[in-house]
Amino acid sequence: MAKIKVLVEGYAIQLDKGWRASSTVCLIITEEEKKIITDPGCNREALLQALSDEGLNTSDIDYVFLSHRHPDHVLLAGIFESARYITFDANLMYDRDLMLEFDRHVLGDDIEIVHTPGHVAEHLSLIVNTPQGKVAVAGDVIWWLDTEEQIFDLNQPDHSHALDMDMQALVQSRKTLIRNADYIIPGHGKMLKVDKKVLG
Repeated sequence: MAKIKVLVEGYAIQLDKGWRASSTVCLIITEEEKKIITDPGCNREALLQALSDEGLNTSDIDYVFLSHRHPDHVLLAGIFESARYITFDANLMYDRDLMLEFDRHVLGDDIEIVHTPGHVAEHLSLIVNTPQGKVAVAGDVIWWLDTEEQIFDLNQPDHSHALDMDMQALVQSRKTLIRNADYIIPGHGKMLKVDKKVLG
């Protein structure tokens, strides 16, 4: 089974004009010892310190998984000099080895890539099989502002107001993650235990 650890907890602060935000960054290590970083965000100092605390350098990372193309999730993706990229989007200017077509289990048998549209149309999440249960790396399918109480609701608003945000698709993507996971790591906020009762 794979191991997963939150390296940097994401945050999202809405300002009068814009945002200050960086995504939650996870380290996944597969049974085959592949090292995967999810959504490296934009907090360089915190990410490099977290990697160092794990005894890792940027060159040790095999894959970088990007849930979607928003800058608060992808800005530091280019610092991983040996990594291959898993993402849905073809417009990443710094990309060296973009993998556009891939098997759902390209990262290993214990990691499933799931298309989760809603926040944006081209959004991916991961379901990771770990000794503690199945963990969904949700990206921005589920996230909170720093000022919000972290209570999950299928219909909770998406504050990003992205042009291609689709609330109906987002609710379906949330249901997919809730059905298939025991824990959820949101794009911004703390990991939470899944309560299947929200499905009704």
